[in-house]
Amino acid sequence: VKLVPVSNWTMAETGSKQVEVRGLDDKREMTVLLTITMSGRLLVPQLLYAGKTNRCHPKQAFPSEWDVYHSENHWSNEHTMLHYIESVLVPYFTASRESLKLAKDQPALAIFDVFAAHRTEKVQDALQKANIRAVFVPASCTGELQPLDKTFNDPYKRELKACFTDWYGCKVKEALDKEKDVEVNLRTSVIK
Repeated sequence: VKLVPVSNWTMAETGSKQVEVRGLDDKREMTVLLTITMSGRLLVPQLLYAGKTNRCHPKQAFPSEWDVYHSENHWSNEHTMLHYIESVLVPYFTASRESLKLAKDQPALAIFDVFAAHRTEKVQDALQKANIRAVFVPASCTGELQPLDKTFNDPYKRELKACFTDWYGCKVKEALDKEKDVEVNLRTSVIK
C-alpha cells in the first residue's frame, strides 16, 4: 500500500502553465496483511512498516488487537508471518473453537497464496502446532481463487486512496482558509 497514493488530478492556481502532480515519484509503502473468514468477517490486519524496531511505528493509536509490526523493508517475511500467526490467526481460531464448542484440537483451514514466506518450514510448523491446515492457491491463480483478491482488495485500496484524497483536500482547504501558501506536509511521520 502506498503511503502517498497519487490520483489522476491535482490542483493549481488558475492560469498556471505547469502543474506538478505531488507524490508521483513517492515510493514509500507499507504492507497490509488482510484475512477474511468464510463467513465474510474481516480479521484484524497486520500493518508492516519499514524499520528495525517499534520506533518506526506511527504515533497514533491503533486498536489494541491490530498487529502493528515491522520488517527492515516493510515486506512480509518468515518472521512477520510467525508474528501474524501468533497475534491474529491463533487467537481467532482459539476463540472460534470455543464459541462453537469444538475440541481445542479441531483442525482449522487457512488459504494462502504461494508467496515464499507462507511456505517456510518454520511457518508450516507454527501452523501445524496450532492445528491450522494450510491450503495454497496455485501460482498465477490468486486473481481467480484467492477470496480477498476476488472480493475485497480492490475496493479496500480504492477506499484508502479516497481517504488520503479527502485528508489532502482538507489540508489544502485549511491553508487556503488561512490565506497561506499551500504546502501539505507529506513527511512519513505525518501521514502514517
